[in-house]
Amino acid sequence: MTAPAPPPRAYSYVRFSTVEQRKGTSLERQTAAARKYAEEHGLELDTELDLQDLGVSGFRLKNAETGALGLFLRAVEDGRVPKGSYLLVENIDRLTRSNMFDAQTLFMNILRAGITVVTLTNNQTYSRESINTDPTQTLFLVVELMRANQESARKGQLVSDAKERKRQRLMSGETLAKPYTKQTPAWIAWNAEDKSYQLIPERADVVRFVFQQSDAGWGLDRVARALNMRGEPTWGAVGSKRKGDHWRGSYLRKIVASKAPIGMFTPHKTTHERDTGRRKDIPLDAVALWPAVVDEELYWRVSRRTQARAPRGKNADRAPTNAFAGVLRCARCGGTVIRVSKGVAHGRGRENVYLVCARAHNRAHGCEYLAVRYRDVEDAFKSNVEHVIRTAPRGKNTAAIDRRINNLLVGVELLESETRDAAEFAAQEKTPAARELFRAKEAELERTRATLRDLRGQRNTLTTASVRSRLKEVYEAFSAEPLSPATANAAVKQAIKTITLDAREATLALLWHHSEESQVISFVSPHKDWTPTLPEATG
Repeated sequence: MTAPAPPPRAYSYVRFSTVEQRKGTSLERQTAAARKYAEEHGLELDTELDLQDLGVSGFRLKNAETGALGLFLRAVEDGRVPKGSYLLVENIDRLTRSNMFDAQTLFMNILRAGITVVTLTNNQTYSRESINTDPTQTLFLVVELMRANQESARKGQLVSDAKERKRQRLMSGETLAKPYTKQTPAWIAWNAEDKSYQLIPERADVVRFVFQQSDAGWGLDRVARALNMRGEPTWGAVGSKRKGDHWRGSYLRKIVASKAPIGMFTPHKTTHERDTGRRKDIPLDAVALWPAVVDEELYWRVSRRTQARAPRGKNADRAPTNAFAGVLRCARCGGTVIRVSKGVAHGRGRENVYLVCARAHNRAHGCEYLAVRYRDVEDAFKSNVEHVIRTAPRGKNTAAIDRRINNLLVGVELLESETRDAAEFAAQEKTPAARELFRAKEAELERTRATLRDLRGQRNTLTTASVRSRLKEVYEAFSAEPLSPATANAAVKQAIKTITLDAREATLALLWHHSEESQVISFVSPHKDWTPTLPEATG
């Protein structure tokens, strides 16, 4: 007498999109429904595969690619899940909320592998045989998949619109009734009584110390060592982030690079790449949200210093020996100009150190080898620094840039309205042309917002106090005796965008960060026989 065949295997798949749903009854409800169905239909409910995607979206197939559903699909492929097994899900949308093509492909591949899918809320059974026998099942399936996708898209749009309204209220200066975001800088906390963000005094003191010492010339690694030596407690964990056991310069760099110390918060808009579905966070305009912990003049002074380009690779730990490192450009090809030492001969010292186009030095095509003495360039800058600083542009009046910003603000509002209209049109028409119109409007909106952010950044760099501070540091660095190449290089990088070296014309063209005007200094060059003159300003 042959033994009875074992009952078919059933696999319960549970999914919900947000972690908050775990606090409710979603997990228990879906699990209980699967257990009940298996008992009533004589199925053996599998307990080995943990098929739970808790807080995982089904909108972009994340659950099928890296989640528990993906684990099930791979188990089907390698035979660990036998043909004839059942996959129990509460609804079609628990399985997927993806677009029609991807969702239907996923569903049909499961059926093609010999798996029966059961939706527990309506006891609907889908299998390869049932689809072939009853074609109306396909129509019902398509409708359900479309409904799941459109509902998810609608929810996403509602959430996006709610965030945008919230951001607009914040930008308008509306008083907060509850925290705009729970992710605050480590030195700021929400006060529920006062309904406002407030500084944590002892942590705010640390931030001020970082900026003050950095402004005094300390490197951030040195500041971190000072905090460790005085036993300053590191800041507590936020969310799942572990508390550091000591201060590090890399962490202090994040503080200095952020605009939070001057009270600015940068919200982001989350989008997904069309082809890969990869998440992409797009920064929006910064808004005033937190209490400032340092004044803006100090902030920008330190920020420029720490963001100045530093040597990389084998030279990372060496102090600069070239006062113009990182900003010199070749007038012939636009490439980098480097410092080249040809050795010390007969006590000549710096006389054998030259500046030359890196392209020409490396024997690459496209430029001419025209070396000039480093000392001649440095001396020319030193002897002319007083005149350079006295006649340097002080920054433009911001009236013109303010007008452009105001015009762009109007444009952004109009494009936001047009983008919403295009989204609604695409949802109703469901045609490629409608979708393309929506994507074009969305792209135009993002480009306009990016231009607006750039203009606001430019306006910030045009502040008179900031410009005066940078010019003063250049003057002091090149007036010092003896000149420190490292100090001079730091000052140059903060104030000057590029210095274009023309060996044939024997000129240095200075282009400042804060102005489109340039200044020209002459120096002694073996490639042109002439007498240096004072710098002249050019528009």
